[in-house]
Amino acid sequence: MNRKLFTGLVFMMLLSIIGIIWVQIRWINKAVGIRNENFDFYVTASIREAAESLESTWRMNNFFDDFMFSSAQDPDTSANISGYLSMNSYSAGSDGTVRIQITNQSFTQNPGEAPVITIHDTIYTTDSSSVIMATPDKPGQVVILDREGEAGSQGNYVSQEELVRWANRRSNEIRTMSDQMIAELYQKEKAVRITKEEVQYALSRAFMFSPVKPSYEFAIIRDGKVEDGSFRKTGRNEFLRSKYRIPLFQDNIVRPDLVLSVVFPGRTTYVLGSMAWMLAGSLLFSLIILATFALSLFFIIRQKKISEMKSDFINNMTHEFKTPIATISLAADTITNPRVIKDEQSVRHFISMIKKENSRMDKKVETILQLASLDRKEIHFRFENLSLHEVINHAVETIDIIIRQRNGRVTLNLNAREHVIRGDSEHIFNLVNNLLDNAIKYSPESPEISVETRNNGDGVQMSVSDRGTGMTKSVQSKIFERFYRQASGKVHDVKGFGVGLNYVKAIVEAHRGTITVTSEPGKGSRFDVYLPFNPESQG
Repeated sequence: MNRKLFTGLVFMMLLSIIGIIWVQIRWINKAVGIRNENFDFYVTASIREAAESLESTWRMNNFFDDFMFSSAQDPDTSANISGYLSMNSYSAGSDGTVRIQITNQSFTQNPGEAPVITIHDTIYTTDSSSVIMATPDKPGQVVILDREGEAGSQGNYVSQEELVRWANRRSNEIRTMSDQMIAELYQKEKAVRITKEEVQYALSRAFMFSPVKPSYEFAIIRDGKVEDGSFRKTGRNEFLRSKYRIPLFQDNIVRPDLVLSVVFPGRTTYVLGSMAWMLAGSLLFSLIILATFALSLFFIIRQKKISEMKSDFINNMTHEFKTPIATISLAADTITNPRVIKDEQSVRHFISMIKKENSRMDKKVETILQLASLDRKEIHFRFENLSLHEVINHAVETIDIIIRQRNGRVTLNLNAREHVIRGDSEHIFNLVNNLLDNAIKYSPESPEISVETRNNGDGVQMSVSDRGTGMTKSVQSKIFERFYRQASGKVHDVKGFGVGLNYVKAIVEAHRGTITVTSEPGKGSRFDVYLPFNPESQG
């Protein structure tokens, strides 16, 4: 795939996933905002309803107490007050009662408005033997009539001043009673008290019929200080800052500085919990989209990498086969030369060369077949008891010629007392041979290789060390990948297919072992392989 096309595809996928996630976040944020508004609306309505219930209950209780107290003290109070307030102009009834009505007028006027005339009628009814009455023909005087008398008949006269004094006295008595009632009401409203049990009952009743039923804590605040309440998780200062506060008894004559404050400790949890399915579904599908994007990107990059590695592998394979084929072809042509074919020594030399190149090609073909077997997981193992030391010695003998040609050496420190393990002899030999071959390839000068063994728990630890080019940390994390080969710049300095160490790791894992690498650039590398005595008994 073209690099620009690949970059454009990744950019478009990334842009689309960012857009989807942005829309999801905006939608969730708006949904949470709506839920918060609904929560505030219903909670405020419930707290206000509870406050009204508290005020109504307090007034009913006080009215009932006053009524019961007045009835117990003076059963005829209402009758006395009714008789006390009756005052009328004269008229005689058939039952002997006398009715008096006094009409007063008051005049008020505000600037720029029409005058207002208010008429006050005072009625007086009595069954006493005499009443007072003003006469139209004698202004400034009133006449006292017997109840058998008639209007305008003979009677006792009193002055208007006496009547005024009498009316003032009665008015003062009424005013005194009114002031006393107001004073008593003032004292009761000033000393208003509500208990936390009453508040708890009112709130629980209000939230019982509310669409939202969160957990809450409340406090009664008087004169700016938390007086009482039901709270455990919430500090007192939080009640003073709460936005859910309702003033109480604002319709009283005396408005006390009394506030009902409610705090919801689990407000955020409750709001989010009310839309848990919505959030969970949104989050789930967002994660699915992210996972799909990540997997798609991973497979695209992986496929691109595999394609590049296979192209590199084909090029290397072509180069690896081209050299021995050319050598074999040249040797065969040389043998057919009449001068050479008569020279037995030359013929033997070229035949040896052909066999050597043929063996080299055979090893390359075997490597490719092993690679194919790893791909299809068709490697069959025949586990048997074998000596790891014997396998190591045999592998060292195989590469001895190459080591001598390059003036190198192999040092053996086979210190494991127990070196017999159960394994496949052919694959264990290939494992050791690949590690030795790798050490030779990456030793630019005379190879100096060391092979050590020692017992480690229930198995044998084998170490293969060299003093070659070494590798960086980033290379160490990739050397066991298929087709990977350490390169210098963009050029692979060492021939090979890049499957040797991948094969080694597969064999080690098949024997339930482990392999690790330790290396520093310019100081060589060490491969540590652990093989258990009996891999079939490992979990």
